[in-house]
Amino acid sequence: MLDSCNVMRGSKSGLETRIRDKHCQTLLDIDGDSCHHIHNAAKRFAAPFCHNLEQLFTDLHTDHLWASDQVHYLMEVCELMGIPGTNPQRFTAHRWLSAYDVGISTRRMLPAYKVLYFGFLNHADQNLYMDILEEIYRDHGVGERAKARIQFFHQDLRKKGMTQVGKDRKERVVKKVWFESLNTNLHLSVYLGVLPILKEYVMVFQGSQTLVHKLHDKQLEVVTSFMACFVKAEHLHTTPKKLVEMEFSDKMLPLRELYVGPLAEKLKAEHPQHPIVLQFLNTVKTAYISTAAYMQKKLPLNSRTLQALSALDPLVRGHSETGILLKRLSGPEMMGHLVPPQFDVPLEVVKFNVDRTLPLYLDGDSMVTWWANIMATGKYPGLNHVVKGGLSIFHGPMVESSFSAMGDIISQKRTSMSMATFNAIQTTKYALKSRCQTAIQMFKRENVKLSTVDKALCKNIRTAGTKDKTRRKQALLKKKERQEEFGCQPTTSAEQSRKIAVEKDRHVRQIAAQKRKKALELLVQAKKAKK
Repeated sequence: MLDSCNVMRGSKSGLETRIRDKHCQTLLDIDGDSCHHIHNAAKRFAAPFCHNLEQLFTDLHTDHLWASDQVHYLMEVCELMGIPGTNPQRFTAHRWLSAYDVGISTRRMLPAYKVLYFGFLNHADQNLYMDILEEIYRDHGVGERAKARIQFFHQDLRKKGMTQVGKDRKERVVKKVWFESLNTNLHLSVYLGVLPILKEYVMVFQGSQTLVHKLHDKQLEVVTSFMACFVKAEHLHTTPKKLVEMEFSDKMLPLRELYVGPLAEKLKAEHPQHPIVLQFLNTVKTAYISTAAYMQKKLPLNSRTLQALSALDPLVRGHSETGILLKRLSGPEMMGHLVPPQFDVPLEVVKFNVDRTLPLYLDGDSMVTWWANIMATGKYPGLNHVVKGGLSIFHGPMVESSFSAMGDIISQKRTSMSMATFNAIQTTKYALKSRCQTAIQMFKRENVKLSTVDKALCKNIRTAGTKDKTRRKQALLKKKERQEEFGCQPTTSAEQSRKIAVEKDRHVRQIAAQKRKKALELLVQAKKAKK
């Protein structure tokens, strides 16, 4: 279950295609990475709102990025208003549900933003919104001395010279926090109310734990919870297949009953016929329908493989449905090719399902550890092959962390590192990480003088440099041979280029010195001739 991008799942040169062609023809392809699907679902939900909040988040972050005095004033305003102050966070479109994370801090600091950007209103607008500003002051217990201090901030910030880009950015922020404050509050409310449903799923599966047995249940849960925000509950108690095929036109809640978050619920009750509120509800309806349709299409809710993999969960052992799913998982359509022919897996499944001697498993325990203990006993050897195959299924975005780790190893000073060296470093890092040990802990000897020395390790350390130099020389010789074979101009290394440049410079200086010496001699001879 890899990321759906072409690098991972491309039909010609994608990672999945290469693994299938060169290493494992029986590779089990279930679906793309579900965390990416959920992240893209959040983008679909935000699209009908024209990304108004995302633009506000970006403008706030950019406006304070290089303005240290404005950041200082913002922090002091937060202190005067009793609001926990933080720098405006950066919205990153490709980060997991970044709009929700940034929205939390923006909602908390919105009164401080309104107070700070009040100074950028013109005098007519300041007079118009003065009552609202005073109400904000009263709600946060701002005294007269604090008001005078904030007024100084406004005057000082208005004196600053700004580019036209900066002026336009401040106008957009002022428009959204003051002129369109109702719209901004409504959007923030629905974002902070609905996106946590999706965020919870991503938080579960973006870690490194093996949770393939929970994929089906969690996907069903996130889709059902999301649909419950706008679909009548009686239509959601159905099978996964019907949930995927569901049409929403005649099953939706009334427009005024759509879930829009706590603040929007309050505003909806206070202004039931306000045109902005009515337009907002229609936008929310569109967002719900488009997002739910995307999730129906992308998430494998009706996958028989994921349903069978859920039977690996030790908590469901002892039920007849568990035995049926385990038999299906070990069948020829799924993982039967992993089981040697001498094992009778169906019989092992029957015995496993009622075995009372197996260790107790509690919710929250490591399923990998539990199955490892079962395998150590030697019981159910055929079923163990199926379990190993199931637990090895990759289902999260952690593979992308290796791309980040690559940047930590291959730096500007290591651009010529060979793939063999990089592969060795990565393998060592993963081995230490899987053991939860450092290199010192792994190779530590209790008694430095008397403990056994790892001779192979010592030999590798002593000969590593020599082997690397030999390999580099051989590669250089092969390169020169190819260049001579095809008549190419041999390239020189950076060190050789510097030596050549220094030699040329020395030669030029020698010639110049000889010319100066000859000129001086001629000058001396000319003076003598005149005398």
